[in-house]
Amino acid sequence: MKSTSGPYLTYKLELIQTQAIKAADRIYKKDIGLSLREIRLLRFIHDYPKITATDLVGKMVLDKALLSKNIAVLEKKGLIKRETSSHDSRVQCLFLTEDGEKVWQQAEIIGRGLENITFGSFSDEEWENLHASLDKLIELVNKWQASLKK
Repeated sequence: MKSTSGPYLTYKLELIQTQAIKAADRIYKKDIGLSLREIRLLRFIHDYPKITATDLVGKMVLDKALLSKNIAVLEKKGLIKRETSSHDSRVQCLFLTEDGEKVWQQAEIIGRGLENITFGSFSDEEWENLHASLDKLIELVNKWQASLKK
């Protein structure tokens, strides 16, 4: 164990997450008209064309009802579309529309700018170490969760 005093690491991570999400959410809503969660959904659909809503639930760690609501918002705004899978007619695959691609590009510019504001003072080595540590933490938490399911 590294430390037995002070705030738990999970508390610090949650605090960072909450503050960053609130700040970014305001900016995305003002500049693009979408919430951060909707932007993240758009990013996943961009990164995984033909993804299904079921696969998104697992990747985004979101409640199915909340995900459905966010998908409906993006569809209504004409940013994503559904197509029936060529492999299984019961499955709907999600894609970005042309407008969705444009909004995704805007969101990337904003997101990279926000990341630079937040982490711009990190050296390249600190940045790489942070990512490596977080990747390792994700892996360890996933293993821990898997062990609880047994």
